[in-house]
Amino acid sequence: MEKLLLTGGLGYIGSKFIEKYSQNYEIKILDTNFFSNQNFFGNNIINKDIREISKNDVSGFDYVVHMGELSNDPLGKLNPKITNEINHTGTKQLLNLCNKSTVKKFIYMSSASVYGFSEKESSEVSPLNPLTEYAKAKVQNENYIKKNDFSFETIILRNSTAFGYSNNFRLDLVINDLVFTGIRDRKLKILSDGTPKRPFVHVDDICNVINTFLKKEVINNKEIFNVGSKDLNLSIREVSEKIATHLGIDNLTFGAKDPDQRSYYLSFNKLNKTLENFKFNYDLDKGIENLIANYENHVFSGNEIRISKINKLLKENKVNDYLYWNVTNNTF
Repeated sequence: MEKLLLTGGLGYIGSKFIEKYSQNYEIKILDTNFFSNQNFFGNNIINKDIREISKNDVSGFDYVVHMGELSNDPLGKLNPKITNEINHTGTKQLLNLCNKSTVKKFIYMSSASVYGFSEKESSEVSPLNPLTEYAKAKVQNENYIKKNDFSFETIILRNSTAFGYSNNFRLDLVINDLVFTGIRDRKLKILSDGTPKRPFVHVDDICNVINTFLKKEVINNKEIFNVGSKDLNLSIREVSEKIATHLGIDNLTFGAKDPDQRSYYLSFNKLNKTLENFKFNYDLDKGIENLIANYENHVFSGNEIRISKINKLLKENKVNDYLYWNVTNNTF
């Protein structure tokens, strides 16, 4: 069985990938475990910050899937210098250590947020406009991969905004938040006018794309792919109205036009041509139903909004200002 190192594997996407594919690979997780998800996966875990990894941590693997970075814009803004250290310098270090190992394929989880704002459909060759520290680090990493030669195949996935249920669930993702808020409050109040567009993709489908590229025999070295489907290029208004319909909510309101109208939508032609037989399992309707079905049994852990959990760890002095665990207070 092929050996896979999954950085950030205790997180939202990593948890879903392990749930789906733990029987397909011999998986080891490397994760700081800020979000307290270790109990799901036993002892096959390296509890370590990406900034502290060594050659031994990456030795003996066939594949690396790297998603072990601060995961969104609010975390990125917490301390831009630390964001760069973790998301960019840490990723560079991982790539260079893997270059001295047995790794054959490295998948880097980038983000569609690198496009920032565009009124035109964005393909992989469109100009980039990263507007946040999180997105800027993604662009830096993409450029580093493209400009350097490694002993393994590298593939870059620009994932659309994720949604859907995972056992380390996130509520700081727009569709997840709107569904759970609608269930709880029986109303939806959208602060913007709902016109900005976003590309969305279900977390289950992201995992299937990763697996397909891992198993793919044709080399796609240094290739970049937008990950998502055309049907999920949607405005916030379209998403909100669909959620209201599923939940039977009549009280749906929108605010004024927001001066921050970050908006973009994507072309997925390259992905469709490269993975000819790949089928996305989740459209918006099925994804909303997936969230509704899991709401009743979800036990809120405090992990759901990532920036809130990090701020809590800081306040309790469990992590320091550089986002390293304080040894006497860590919760491994």
